[in-house]
Amino acid sequence: MGSATLLTTLILLMNASRADAHVPPLREDPALQAGAQGRAEMLCANRQFSHDGYESAFRGLNYRTKGENLAMGHSDARAVHAQLMASPGHRANILRKEFGAVGVGNACGITVELFGGR
Repeated sequence: MGSATLLTTLILLMNASRADAHVPPLREDPALQAGAQGRAEMLCANRQFSHDGYESAFRGLNYRTKGENLAMGHSDARAVHAQLMASPGHRANILRKEFGAVGVGNACGITVELFGGR
């Protein structure tokens, strides 16, 4: 699965899960997408897998509510989504009604989902 297909499919899966929970869909934000991709590339380059410093990906963006999901080890969108939905904190981010926007990035097997709410 190509990176663009992975990212698009993840957003579709998140919105399907939100629909099941009666939560409005997330809209894709190109600025969050760029931040998520940059963060994934930085984590990859630094051989890091941590939420530390994720707030820097929101620099210059007007979101009051912010969140990040990280996944590693899967190249299939359904496997990434299942892994995140099985984690209470990550699931909460995906279903959090205060979040209205999302951006997804992927580099060297690390997937970053950034969430923003106004």
